[in-house]
Amino acid sequence: MNFSTTTEYALRIMSYMCIDEKRMYKATDIIEDLNIPHRYLRKLMTKLSKSDIVKSIQGKYGGYLIARELEDISLLDIVLAAGEKFNQSECFFGLKNCTYSVECKMHKEWAEINMRIHDVLSSTTLLDIKKSNPKFLIKDFNE
Repeated sequence: MNFSTTTEYALRIMSYMCIDEKRMYKATDIIEDLNIPHRYLRKLMTKLSKSDIVKSIQGKYGGYLIARELEDISLLDIVLAAGEKFNQSECFFGLKNCTYSVECKMHKEWAEINMRIHDVLSSTTLLDIKKSNPKFLIKDFNE
């Protein structure tokens, strides 16, 4: 499954922010550390704020905070907040609606794969990501 660039950025931002979940992150820090375009960041942070995943603090000393406990934010929450349309009944051949009445060769296998992806995303939390030490996401860390 390929995610949109927007969703990939959302996952990277939240994985980065969970390194120190109590820290207030400034937009400029996120842009510089993750090398994410400003236009994506503003759009994404608005979506994540509306989904109660991050809290936006306005003003000179403002920034972004993670709004909930890390164990209460799943990767699926982030994917959905970013606007990804995760549809477990999505057709392998890209058809808008799977007919179900005439199953193709890939139907059963694809349904199982989609279910597994959903299960992994819904059961993996930001706490799990933090435990995996996601510092590799930071631009300077990779140089």
